[in-house]
Amino acid sequence: MLRYLSQAAMDNEPKATILDRLASQYGIRVLNPGRWARIDLQHVLEAVEDLTTVMGGSTRFQSEIRRVSISRLPRETRYAAVALPAIGVVYFETAAWGSASELKWQTVHELAHVWDMRRLFRLSNGLKRATRSKYGRFTPQLPIPFEYEPGGRWLKGRTVPLNALEDWADSVATYVYESYAGQRHRMISPVRWKYVGKHVQARLPYPGQWIPHFYGPEGLGPAPI
Repeated sequence: MLRYLSQAAMDNEPKATILDRLASQYGIRVLNPGRWARIDLQHVLEAVEDLTTVMGGSTRFQSEIRRVSISRLPRETRYAAVALPAIGVVYFETAAWGSASELKWQTVHELAHVWDMRRLFRLSNGLKRATRSKYGRFTPQLPIPFEYEPGGRWLKGRTVPLNALEDWADSVATYVYESYAGQRHRMISPVRWKYVGKHVQARLPYPGQWIPHFYGPEGLGPAPI
């Protein structure tokens, strides 16, 4: 389980210090900082540090994700946040302001999208191949107008991701926040866990308590891969 590394140290950091750390250590520029509460910026920084730890350090983080901007818009949408190639991560009023765990989850999820974009979507395409997922019939949705059929076992009763891009981002957030994922019924199958593990330096063991959710009450079925 990943430890939230910076909570105690950051509790009393002023807003200006958090903004500076995001920019200088991680290459993250905060647009319109006046729209941000200090506590929300603190949670974003904690999420960045947690993802950075799993990836292998700030040098690797900046090399893979490169410079990115984040913005907060006072607008209601059906999305909590989105990752846009030309801007970075945009949070909306539907983001989990006031919920530290969920805001961190959303932040890592969106940064995983940015990571995938910087790699020309090779990460999400690789996950699609690893899980033997596929696209089915046409459906009017963006950015990929086909129904996604996730392979590699999907958690029963959980909403299917819209596409391979969401599958990747969700898998990274689950890998970073395994305990929270278990609480929120967001577990991922062993093949997804293993795939994320190939792309990070922190090789975490698959949570054994999740196996019955994918292989039956007795853990029956093929050995987890």
